[in-house]
Amino acid sequence: MYAPDRLQFPEPIQVPSPQGALTPRTERHVRGRKCWMHLWLVVFVSLYFLALVLTQQSWCKDGLCVQSWWCVTRMYLCTFVAALSAVLYMWSAVGRDEGVPLGLLASIWFTAGTLSVSLCSVCNWCMVQLWAWMNPVCYITYPADNWPWAYTSQKCILINVVQWILTAGIIEECFKFVALLRLCPTPSKLQARLQSCRCKVFPGCLLRLADTPLAVALCGLAVGGGLATTENFMYIFSYDNRTKAFDDSDFTAVYGRIGASFVHMAWTGYAACGLAKWQFMSPANPWRPRRRTSYLLAPIVLHGLYNWLTTLQTCIPYEETYKGKLYKTDGCYLPFAWRVCCKVYQVGVVLFSFHLWHSEFTEIEECSKAAQAAVAEATANEVEARQLLGLQQNGGRAEYIKRLVWQF
Repeated sequence: MYAPDRLQFPEPIQVPSPQGALTPRTERHVRGRKCWMHLWLVVFVSLYFLALVLTQQSWCKDGLCVQSWWCVTRMYLCTFVAALSAVLYMWSAVGRDEGVPLGLLASIWFTAGTLSVSLCSVCNWCMVQLWAWMNPVCYITYPADNWPWAYTSQKCILINVVQWILTAGIIEECFKFVALLRLCPTPSKLQARLQSCRCKVFPGCLLRLADTPLAVALCGLAVGGGLATTENFMYIFSYDNRTKAFDDSDFTAVYGRIGASFVHMAWTGYAACGLAKWQFMSPANPWRPRRRTSYLLAPIVLHGLYNWLTTLQTCIPYEETYKGKLYKTDGCYLPFAWRVCCKVYQVGVVLFSFHLWHSEFTEIEECSKAAQAAVAEATANEVEARQLLGLQQNGGRAEYIKRLVWQF
């Protein structure tokens, strides 16, 4: 960690040359243009009207009426309201004063909600097929070696947790983290990456400039929210959940996605805090992470455990007629007491995930405030000294001082 009392300034301070400065148009693109927010609004309004059309045509047997409209509206809001509210709250609370552009968060959101989700879907599907091929009665989404008349064996339970960590844990957390690798801490490093890249696509389509640790940390929340939102669309509007919502007014799975959105943001936000420290702390600082992925292991394990505990709480009712007699079972993978334990442990995983993210984000926020105070003090001292000496003001020194605060 790098507490504010560790901050120090080297002497003398040399203002860097403007080499690597971005053109105004490039800077608008890499910082995230406001059109990304307009695009977000247009996309989600369009998808809402599409959901209404599908409700009228096929989703609800009664068509679009007041009851079905309220049903699909609740389902639709649960896809994104949690993630959007969290990102907007954190941006208005700490990001706006830091100068983090809202367009930057919107563009990162779209990256995770489109490219990252697409890659995750393909890789997850391939892994599920692999596990099912290896053991058709005990694999990642179906730990049912003794189902339906007996509970899942301990061996199958242990296999299942490993499969969840290797599948959802590694694949989803890594692809979310890849979306954060587009971020560059300084304009000079962004220019260096552009020059080293042979791709001639406009830089605004590839890289983004997040020039403060707080900007990187907030981008982590946006990435988690973007992937969770698209994932929520796939889960909430799946055939089974649609049928339960429209026919039985069962919104258990729908409301459950709200909590899943928050933990997705906590996992990626924690990894983003580690990336921010690696990017902005001096290599000589002993508290600097050794690698940019040093904070990625915990989200991988926690994500796998969360999905594993969710799967073990599943019950699939089953009935069968044998010799003219009807047999029924609740089809649960585990006994009731074990399912309660799984729910308790799952809550523990969620709380621990938020604890990890909150502790790291709070540290970055406190250091950001210390950096702003140091910039204000150093700038005021310089203005006073230049006024006494009759020298012209140097506006570029403040940003340089701000970077120095983070590097030491």
